Formats: sequence, structure tokens, C-alpha cells
Amino acid sequence: MEDTLILTSIFTILKKRAVLIIGLGFVGLILMFGYTVAIVVPQYSSSTQLLVNRTTTELTGVEIGDVDKDIKMINTYKDIIKGPVILDLVRKDLAIPLTTDELSGKILIGTEENSQVFSLTVTDEDPYTAARIANKIAATFKNEIGKIMKVDNVTIISKAVPKNTPISPNLPMNAAVGLIVGLMLGMVITFLLELVDNTIRSNSYITEKVEWTILGNVFEMSVEEGEPEKEAKQPNLELIRANSKE
Repeated sequence: MEDTLILTSIFTILKKRAVLIIGLGFVGLILMFGYTVAIVVPQYSSSTQLLVNRTTTELTGVEIGDVDKDIKMINTYKDIIKGPVILDLVRKDLAIPLTTDELSGKILIGTEENSQVFSLTVTDEDPYTAARIANKIAATFKNEIGKIMKVDNVTIISKAVPKNTPISPNLPMNAAVGLIVGLMLGMVITFLLELVDNTIRSNSYITEKVEWTILGNVFEMSVEEGEPEKEAKQPNLELIRANSKE
């Protein structure tokens, strides 16, 4: 019963300031929408795929063991690709004005369990730059891995192509987040206003909390109710003016 009363009280408070809550919700939605459209820079991604395997002339009776070895080797390759050995060459060849760490932060290596294929994805503000960097990293890695690890088991099976559809920002999601944040802010402000509101709204508060005795009620008179009284007093004022002239 008590829980029901609490929920009813909360609902009443929220309903009383529903305009404020909904208004702030729409303000949050509009602000986040404007921020996403006007300020956030779209990001594009492009991916290339590489296959880790040995050439057919190298396959022997221990082919399955070699495949397992190649799969495990991918984790090592991931570290090499995102390291300075490969990225410094890419930065130099493409004249990229980024540090090695900044360029590494644009790279995502994706793998599948028990697969010899892994993807190399690059994200950038320009879709063509993203594709160019991804292809350059893949080609550089394929050429340099033989010098680094004395192996020749990397093949580029698909090149990166520019994609004109941005992967971020997500406009509908950002707008929804703005709406939710605005609504939550409106609720917080509503409860704060309710906490600082000292207005006495019921006789029970006076009798139960303050323990005062109610002597009577004073009712507010409307404008319409006051009109007859004003008209009744008007002749008396005219009479006083007439007497004063005499």
C-alpha cells in the first residue's frame, strides 16, 4: 500500500511538470542532432583481406600442422602490422602527417576462429584515403614479412575499395541519446523544484506536521465576483464629491 502511494506521488509530481520534462527532452534531441550534423566529422572505413598459408610446393604430409601454425601466427602478424616496422614505411611512402601511434589507432585487425583469413580495416575522414592506407599497409606487410620472419605465407585476397557510407556518427542513435538525456534532466530538475517548494497545499500538513489549529479558510475572490461590489461603491463616491462641492 505504501509503495503504491509513493508511486502515485511520483507520477503526480512528474505529471505536474510534464511540459518542462518534455520540453527539455526536445531541447536535448535538437542540440544533439545539431552537434552531430554540424560538428562531428564523419568517419569512413575500408577493408582488405589477407590469407596466411603456405604455397603448394611447401605442403607435405604435415599439412594440418602447418595450417594450425599459420592460424596461430596471425596473432603475431597483428602486432607486426600495427608496429613501427610496417607503419613507418607506410607513413614515409604515403607522406601521412601522423605519428605511428596515431596511424595505428586507425587500424583494426579482424580474425575468425580457426580461419587463415584476417581483415585489415582502416578508418579515416576520407573514404579514399582509408582505402589507400589499407592497401598500402597490406602490400608493405606482404613484402616485409619475409625479411622479418623468413616466411612467405601471406597473400592479399581482396583489396580495399572506398566506401562513401560513413560508419559514424550514428545520427538516429545520437538524437535518441539527446532525447533521453533531456528527459532525465527534466525529471531531475522537477524533483529538485519539488524539494525546494515550501508551499503548503493541504490542511493535513498544518494539523499533522505543524500541529496548529485551523481557525478558518480564506477564499480568493475572482474578478467577476468583485465587479458588483465596485459598482455598488461607485454612487457613494459620486455623492461624496457632490457634497464636497457644496
